[in-house]
Amino acid sequence: MTDSENAMSRENLLRQIDFHWNELQTYLATLTEDQFTQPTDAAGWTVKDHVIHIAIWEHAEVAVLDGKSKREALNVTPETWDADDDAINAVIQQRYHDLPLDEVLHTLRENHERLLEKLDSLTEADLRLPYRQYQPDSDDDHALIEWLPWDTFYHYRDHLPWIKAIVA
Repeated sequence: MTDSENAMSRENLLRQIDFHWNELQTYLATLTEDQFTQPTDAAGWTVKDHVIHIAIWEHAEVAVLDGKSKREALNVTPETWDADDDAINAVIQQRYHDLPLDEVLHTLRENHERLLEKLDSLTEADLRLPYRQYQPDSDDDHALIEWLPWDTFYHYRDHLPWIKAIVA
């Protein structure tokens, strides 16, 4: 089988997003406000910080799908953008740390709904276009569909164990 035959399809992308989103939401629904806001991990992040982090990266992915700058959507300086993900994530965590829990959860739901609406409007062919078609300042020729898992279902899957560890 060739790489293109192994490549993720639009249908599989949407199915994986749905599955891992539901897994995350099911767990979050079991938490109390104190569990969202009180315990922290070694880096000082609460569950709420992880949740807004996911929400903001989904917002940035919507910007990409609209052909807008991901860096600008994340509202980070070019220097921070060029540093690494840890620097970007630190800015996001500091910026939104004091946001009330209800606003964090609302932002998460709203950004996810916008992302799904945008993805629903894209065809398989749209998702196979090079990333640079969506991000004009990029020269990346990988298909957009290869990028999308990182800020969607891989992201949920990566953060869920960290969230569970904080609560434990």
